[in-house]
Amino acid sequence: MAKKICLYGIFAALCITAGYIEHLVNFDFIAPGIKLGLANSVAMMLIVLGDIKGAFAVNTVRIILSALLFSTPLALVYSLSGGLLSLAVMAPVSKIKSVSIYGMSILGAEAHNLAQLVCGSIFLGAGIWYYSGILITAALLCGILTAAVSKLLLKKFKTDILL
Repeated sequence: MAKKICLYGIFAALCITAGYIEHLVNFDFIAPGIKLGLANSVAMMLIVLGDIKGAFAVNTVRIILSALLFSTPLALVYSLSGGLLSLAVMAPVSKIKSVSIYGMSILGAEAHNLAQLVCGSIFLGAGIWYYSGILITAALLCGILTAAVSKLLLKKFKTDILL
């Protein structure tokens, strides 16, 4: 159990670092708030390995700490809603054999954007839905990239160390 907690701490630190790098790469010229999603790669890796609780724990800690370090309380609401819905979608999808890690990642990215659009419509009004087409496309592209990073992580880490 102590080994898992230490690994989760390392994974959360890795996610926070990736999130910080994402924070530096600005895509606001396309649409406000677009991020690559690389910080979600570790959570996806844990989901693929069957550690759903670990994925939720690491991702939640990552979102909260990243918001405290690099963002605002309102951004925490957007990120937490997107992150939790994304994981809630990816966890059951990961059990479907015909869905690849790429499909799982794209669905997670789309769910993330949907949750953020709902939050945006609450805080900013219905006009935020005009971004949905851009966000669907961004989720498709970023979902593919995040899946590729997750696949790389799965190859680099030994599964017996993780679980």
